[in-house]
Amino acid sequence: MSPLPRTSALLGLALALVARPGLAQQPPPAPPPRTDSARAGPPPPPWYDRVRYGGGPSVGPPPSDYTGAVPPAQWCLKADGRATGDFGFTGRSWRAVSRSWLRDVLTDTTDHGAVWRTVLGGAPRIAASDSIVEVTDEQTCRAVAAVLHRDLLGWRVGPPPVVIFRVRDFLIAYPSNARRGEFGLAAGMSLEHEIRGVATW
Repeated sequence: MSPLPRTSALLGLALALVARPGLAQQPPPAPPPRTDSARAGPPPPPWYDRVRYGGGPSVGPPPSDYTGAVPPAQWCLKADGRATGDFGFTGRSWRAVSRSWLRDVLTDTTDHGAVWRTVLGGAPRIAASDSIVEVTDEQTCRAVAAVLHRDLLGWRVGPPPVVIFRVRDFLIAYPSNARRGEFGLAAGMSLEHEIRGVATW
């Protein structure tokens, strides 16, 4: 896996732009003369300015034995191992802790919940009676893992297995990232597997 995921570079770019607000008030500079040898880089993804460090307690990535040497046996990861990150002290499984945390932020009616739903790319606010369904369809998990690997992770090996929760017409996907310890990602996605927002901790 590459030492720095693509999100770090994108987040650095976004923070650099925020740190220099005066640039937004200046007219854009004239583009340099185009030459035959000049090649434009790929355009940034539409969510690049919605990558955020979530802060607060970390649920960490879903644990697995994935190393990249071979494709995962199952793309829909059964994350029954002990939770990592700040919630590790609870002794509960990653699946139970993460589902509980997700319900907390999606049902929260305060600014705390609103900010987290924004960070996740417009995740819906739900009622206590709404279900958070874990996706177990292997084809869906493989397709989501491929999108995360291509557009977000940028590792030399992959894609890794994922845990996906569906909330109404919205997906929250967590790629397994066992070799990076506490570092984790949660990507909010549409049902068409388009990334809407990314939280990292």
